Amino acid sequence: MRNLILLALGIAIGVIGAVSALNALQQRDAYPRGLMNVMQYHYAALRTAVRTHRCGDGSTHVATLQRLQRDIESAIYPNGSVDAPFAEYDRRLGDALENVAIAGTDCSAFDQAVERVTAACDACHQQYR
Repeated sequence: MRNLILLALGIAIGVIGAVSALNALQQRDAYPRGLMNVMQYHYAALRTAVRTHRCGDGSTHVATLQRLQRDIESAIYPNGSVDAPFAEYDRRLGDALENVAIAGTDCSAFDQAVERVTAACDACHQQYR
């Protein structure tokens, strides 16, 4: 009986320790995940602007995406040692967002520029997800 109680106590302590460790590991990635979620929201708003032919509505979302894009490297690599392929993907995204900003309210150019953003995001996510 005594061994059974000690076994149950050991299992309970082990479960509590495992949950605590997993929670700490999940919080480690909170900022990069949050940054990507906010970027996804603004990107979806751009896609909606393209679908509804209201390209002028996307300017605030483009500006926000440009600001957030500047934080990607520090969010993913907080120690500053960014690998070369990731830096290239980040540069491509910045260039694509610049093209969207330049396109302005011209819907055909805006649509093509948003497709470049899609390609930049997809290429990075294919490599790093």
